[in-house]
Amino acid sequence: MCRADMGSIPFKKGVRIVEPNQDAIIAWNGKEQLLYLQTTLGASEETKVLEVMPLPSKPTVEEADPGVFTRCKSLLPRVVVRDSGGAAPFSTLGGPGELPAARVVERKTIGAHDIRTVELLDAERFTAWVTAEFGAANEGLEIPAPLLAVIGEYARDGYKWFLFDVVDVKQETAKKSPLRIRFETDKLYYPMRITRTEKGHTTVSLSILTTVLFNKEDCIGIPREDIKVPARPIEITGAKVSWIDPPLFALLGRPQAVQLRTWEISGEIDSFQKDLLIRNPATAKKEGEQVVPPNGP
Repeated sequence: MCRADMGSIPFKKGVRIVEPNQDAIIAWNGKEQLLYLQTTLGASEETKVLEVMPLPSKPTVEEADPGVFTRCKSLLPRVVVRDSGGAAPFSTLGGPGELPAARVVERKTIGAHDIRTVELLDAERFTAWVTAEFGAANEGLEIPAPLLAVIGEYARDGYKWFLFDVVDVKQETAKKSPLRIRFETDKLYYPMRITRTEKGHTTVSLSILTTVLFNKEDCIGIPREDIKVPARPIEITGAKVSWIDPPLFALLGRPQAVQLRTWEISGEIDSFQKDLLIRNPATAKKEGEQVVPPNGP
């Protein structure tokens, strides 16, 4: 499970957003990833909140069964071991003949979520596009400059797809409908830089399912030394993966067995300079590098 502040933007100035819990499960087959997310949100007063997630390719977004998180948690490895790896864009529509800064390719409502899948076309005109898209009918939302800077980083790094999620937040904290996000990626991915606009300390705990283990050299974003492994990965049967959620089983190729592990990343939220990016160990093998040992992460 994952607990972290993910950079929520309130539509009302001066409102404080509370996000004590964010649960996440990742399944990756080397080419595609399923990311399950469930957030718990509250606010100092009732408001709409905009959340942004950069993605490496066009996603599909569906509602997930809340029981997925309970079932996965019940299978997580529990034996604590000594770990030597370390502690834990878009603008106005432009002039005649000018392309828009971004385009909404899909919009759907899932529970309290009003989700737009956005394709980035021009990072330089981000501010005006977002203001036109979200601010006109919502009390003039202003995107903080630090967040614009981080999104600019993602744009320069080749990220062309973003999920914009508008949710109504009450003063009392409540869990929102869980999301299942599927997208193509040749690297296991979890965005961390996007949190850099927030303050405070966080521990991100991820439940990860794959059919392979990894070398430390496969950690090409956040280094292996900054990923805490509280317990050794365990092998679970394909039947148990299907019990967690059938799409997980299908994505992983209906295997006989799967590696399930929990990873933790801790630190000051505004300190993250890289995302979690894990390459396929098969790539390293083709390049003649050492294959991961049986007790790898």
